[in-house]
Amino acid sequence: MKRKIWLLLFFLFIQIGKAQSDLDKDQQLVYTYLYSKEYDQAKDLLENKFIKNNDLNKQVIGYIYMADYYNVKNDETKKSEALEKAKNIARKTKSSIDNAYVKFGYARYYEKLNKNDLFIKYINESIKEFSKHSNEHFVLTQLYFLRFNFKSKNPLEKDTRKDAILANQHAIKSKNNILINFTYSNLGYFYKQKYNQTNKIEYIDSAKYNYQQSLVYAEKIQNPIAKKRSTIVYYLNYGSLVTTLNHQNTFDETMKNYHTILKLTENDPKFNEITAFTYNNIGSAYENKGEIDSAEKYYLESYTLAKDNKDVFPQVKTIILGNIARIYETKNDLTKALEYERKAKQLIIESNQEQFDNNTKSLEIFYNTEKKNQQIKQLEEKNNIYSKQKFLYIGIILLAIAGIFFLSYMLYYKLKSNKQKTDLLQAELNLQLEKEEKARIKAEQELLELQQEQLNKQALAASLQLKQKNSFLNDLKEKVKEKATINLERILKDERLMDDDFNKIQNIIKDVHPSFFNKLIDVSKNKLTNQDLKYAAYLYLNMDNMQIANVMKVETKTVRMAKYRLKQKIGLEKNIDLQSFIQSLFA
Repeated sequence: MKRKIWLLLFFLFIQIGKAQSDLDKDQQLVYTYLYSKEYDQAKDLLENKFIKNNDLNKQVIGYIYMADYYNVKNDETKKSEALEKAKNIARKTKSSIDNAYVKFGYARYYEKLNKNDLFIKYINESIKEFSKHSNEHFVLTQLYFLRFNFKSKNPLEKDTRKDAILANQHAIKSKNNILINFTYSNLGYFYKQKYNQTNKIEYIDSAKYNYQQSLVYAEKIQNPIAKKRSTIVYYLNYGSLVTTLNHQNTFDETMKNYHTILKLTENDPKFNEITAFTYNNIGSAYENKGEIDSAEKYYLESYTLAKDNKDVFPQVKTIILGNIARIYETKNDLTKALEYERKAKQLIIESNQEQFDNNTKSLEIFYNTEKKNQQIKQLEEKNNIYSKQKFLYIGIILLAIAGIFFLSYMLYYKLKSNKQKTDLLQAELNLQLEKEEKARIKAEQELLELQQEQLNKQALAASLQLKQKNSFLNDLKEKVKEKATINLERILKDERLMDDDFNKIQNIIKDVHPSFFNKLIDVSKNKLTNQDLKYAAYLYLNMDNMQIANVMKVETKTVRMAKYRLKQKIGLEKNIDLQSFIQSLFA
């Protein structure tokens, strides 16, 4: 659980430290240096803390403010390059905040080029993105002020007060005293302009309140140069406001404010342009009072300071020259009046030419940049198409590989299935062959058994015949020994008859059931002798005791005794007839 909390805190720390302008002291210090015209310090800070930083977000911010620095230096090429570098980094990071900073920078760029549509588009998109994040009031203040300043120049815009108020609200939330100071000054200027348009006194009260609030926060600014500049701006604004009222008793109050400014800027060349403004305003106050000589004196001092000062805008110089020309015209010194009119005209021509050259250069850079951006966009579109094609080709290759694997699997499965079927058929064939082989062997065994049975029958018949012959020979021998009268012809005739009867008996025996002797042996549990089997065979042939005695050359008594022993060996009861039992076995 602790580990999860630590990770959460670490993640929040990273988010807080990333691109939150209210907490970015370095960014606010850069703004302070630019505001107080400490340009070298601003450049050093941007290079060391931002542009050389490993954090890409810091680099984006650095290049955006570096574009402001080059704007002050009138270096359009480097300004454009700085913005391009910021955009390229933001393209890599794909961060919405980085992209919002880039749009913030380009909004100021397009405003100077009078690309109003692009300015509005970029300023609105930037405001929309920064408004989604907390602690971005510092940047939002600048964005709303830019939009207010743009709308103030457009006579068709009616609701400019909203952006001035939003800028002030975000400045207060940012807790940056310089922003709070100048947004209050801005609101004071707004209400003073409203008074000039409507002559409604409530606007003067609102202007006074906001100017006084600007002074309160000017005194809280830590940087001494920025603090002095903000304080001087208050006195300039408030002195101008008092002059606007154009009351008889306002002159002394106006002079008091202007002399306070002169005291603050005394012997400080950093504020020469403000001193020049102040001399011009003092001259205007004396002119309004009708003191032409004093007005001439201060107008000339103002022009002396402003003439070669690059910080003074050409428009201001033109106003000063116009004021001097008007004074000489009032004094009927038309030569000098014409001289300063010509200087003003020449300054306007030079200023317009410089502005034209700068605008031409800026537009050239702009169109070259746009052309380059268009080429980059086309390349990105081509890359996207190539990427899609690459993924398509990869998909096709993967599908082809999958198809090959599928076909290989199907082929393997089919081969395996065929092999299984072949093995099954082979097994069935082997089984059939095995069955046939067993049947053949069984048939051979049965044939052998039958042949054995036949041999046994033949052996039995041969044995019987042999016994008969032996018996005949023995009888004949006895008669010879007794020297009895022997009718040899009759004896041979009887022997032939006996052979014929025996041959018939032999044929009958051969027709006995093949398993005759086996069954008798099984029934008697292997107790029968060959002699017993002979008697059983004669009984099976339905021969009586006399016939058996004649064949066997024994007495009938011997036959009866043999039958009795045979019945015992078979295990028959007394009431069962032996001959019937033997015949029933093969019925």
